[in-house]
Amino acid sequence: MLSVASPPGFTHIPALDAHFLSTIQRPATSLSSLNRGDVLEIQGPPSSGKTHLLYHLLVTCILPSSHLSTNIGGWGKAAIICDTDATFDILRINQLLLSRLNHLLSFDSYANPDSAQEITKMSLEKLHIFRPMSSIQLAVTITHLPAYHAAHIPDTEIGLLAIDSISAFYWPDRFTVEQMRSAPPTAEPRKQAPNFASPLQHVLTALQSFRLSHSPVIALINWGLIPLNEPSPVSTPTFYKQHLHPFPLPFAPNPNAPRTNVPMNHSFPTSSAPLPITHHITIPSTTIPPFNPGISLEEAKAQEEQRRKEIVERGELVGIVRTPGSTKIGRFTFRIGDTHISTS
Repeated sequence: MLSVASPPGFTHIPALDAHFLSTIQRPATSLSSLNRGDVLEIQGPPSSGKTHLLYHLLVTCILPSSHLSTNIGGWGKAAIICDTDATFDILRINQLLLSRLNHLLSFDSYANPDSAQEITKMSLEKLHIFRPMSSIQLAVTITHLPAYHAAHIPDTEIGLLAIDSISAFYWPDRFTVEQMRSAPPTAEPRKQAPNFASPLQHVLTALQSFRLSHSPVIALINWGLIPLNEPSPVSTPTFYKQHLHPFPLPFAPNPNAPRTNVPMNHSFPTSSAPLPITHHITIPSTTIPPFNPGISLEEAKAQEEQRRKEIVERGELVGIVRTPGSTKIGRFTFRIGDTHISTS
């Protein structure tokens, strides 16, 4: 059973925290927008900003809540990152920590010049990185996290378990499943192979077990491969089909509802996967507005180059957040700078 003590804290993305608070019942005096054991799915196409959003959550988790007279706003907890894509950048995390601390401590007259460096070093000691090379290795890693916690960080609560990404082994797993399905049956009934479970099933089972025993916030990065709806005006958000199986489907279409190209937000999970999704965050690609009719190829190329440059320089990304059981769709923005991530 999940514990209700020691809630994680806020994400410090105001619009995201506001959505969490408005969709989940909690005490009126709550000091956190997240509950222990919450599961966040962060989905989007390549280079949409998913990993940087995860970096923001990791930095928030491992930072302390305060330093001297300064409210830092961190959770002061340990964070586990399973770097399945082999792209985790510890230097970027160090940079983001220093940037946030230098900004916050600049208003504290009691902080010495080395405070940011010292807090960064202590915070990084709370970050634990694993690099499994397959879904089975990932499942085993998660299964042994309780023993790792007891042996290495027994006095520190694990506030966040992140996997970047849960889609990393999609193609090898799909090949394995197809191979097992096409395997010829054995001649003797007693030697029949047991029912084969997808490797991802073992990962989800291990995650749910750790969720129930240690109650961290779990953040899963998931690829957005195929849009659910056709490109449309900016007022209609873009969502993506679920390519993983078995994986929670918190917005599976209601068979009794009218057909639509946008998933029904009020329908409940229909997947048999053991892990629930508490909140789903979509980060769609930033699109370039269509060209005016009659534009030449040379003009189109120049306009596209200029517009892409403006998007990159602005670094502003929009996230769309939904919660199973709620009809609300929240939106939040964050900006990726050279040395920092700013939120609004």
